[in-house]
Amino acid sequence: MAVSYVAATSGTSGSATSTSFATTLPAGWAAGDVAVLVAHLSGAALTISTPAGWALLASITWPAQEGSASRAYAWSRTLQAGDAVPTLSNSGSVTGGWSCTAYRGASGVVQAAVATASGTAVTLPTLPGVGAGSALAVAAQCRVASGTIPTNLTHDGAYLEVVDTATSRATSNANVRLGAAYRLISSAGSYGGEQVTSDVTGSMIAVLVELGAASSDATTAPDGISVPATIGDPAASWSTDSGPDGVTVPASLGAPAASWAAEAAPAGVAVAVGLGDPAAAWSGAAGPDGLVVPVAVGSPAAAWSVNISPAGAAAPVELGEPAAGWAGETAPDGVEVPVAVGGPAALQPGQRVVRPYSGTVARPGPGVVVRPSAGVVVRP
Repeated sequence: MAVSYVAATSGTSGSATSTSFATTLPAGWAAGDVAVLVAHLSGAALTISTPAGWALLASITWPAQEGSASRAYAWSRTLQAGDAVPTLSNSGSVTGGWSCTAYRGASGVVQAAVATASGTAVTLPTLPGVGAGSALAVAAQCRVASGTIPTNLTHDGAYLEVVDTATSRATSNANVRLGAAYRLISSAGSYGGEQVTSDVTGSMIAVLVELGAASSDATTAPDGISVPATIGDPAASWSTDSGPDGVTVPASLGAPAASWAAEAAPAGVAVAVGLGDPAAAWSGAAGPDGLVVPVAVGSPAAAWSVNISPAGAAAPVELGEPAAGWAGETAPDGVEVPVAVGGPAALQPGQRVVRPYSGTVARPGPGVVVRPSAGVVVRP
């Protein structure tokens, strides 16, 4: 699954300084999207606390800094349903802003690097081994100590700009212009080296981030199981799964509830299992040869761990009914299984025999059990 861009949002301290930035998440984000949040600051020795649930990008010393007062931080998070909007808390009152971009179909941040420069341009760092289907996210800033406020940041044509904004303090004060852009990668290779330019000289910082494409390479399904479903989603995991050969599961295994570890299927998934086939082994189940039972394996009542029954033709019994028993085993309610209850080989103490409408019920050995006027006959 290739990574796609969702949306971006940004904000600044405006015409003043601030001890915190109240951010917003990009419009249209969904659980599973990966967001990159970047803070752009003007202020020496000032720091920002990491928001709860977010992580500073690895392999970089934070804050990234150019000169004494141009500083940046960058975090990422795989968004979850109900996520609260993060607030950036500064160690002091500061001029600056923030940008947040969201991406779909990403496994997370693969690598990131920072470049700095003093002037009107900064060259993006090089990222080796960028994967096909990934996305490259850029966050850049230009800080001026005083004088003309930068009016534009320009990204290389390979990147699509999604944020370009600035603080608006009096020009006798420091101001920061910040921007964000992205690029979708179709061919694997090394990327970077492009420039981000400003129309005013300043202290510049650029962060380049690779967001890797979600992959099903590490996903392994049980032998013989055919799954017409998306199994590459982050939540899908088949690492410890095994199941009976030939079982077909038409299900969406990428959903968060999908889990096949130790042979537990999502609720409601119907699996036609040949319990008597020599290769059939589902949670240790065993049954008469040739007996095929359509079992809702994911339903709470499904449990066939010790199924045993004599072979042979017999009367129908509803194993899922509360009083029904299969050598002490239980099955999902309503599942009807033909079983041998009256043959010479049958030996099932306590087995219920459904009261017939006429005739008698044959009892193994001498004698017969006469049809009663009401109720059921418990086989002796």
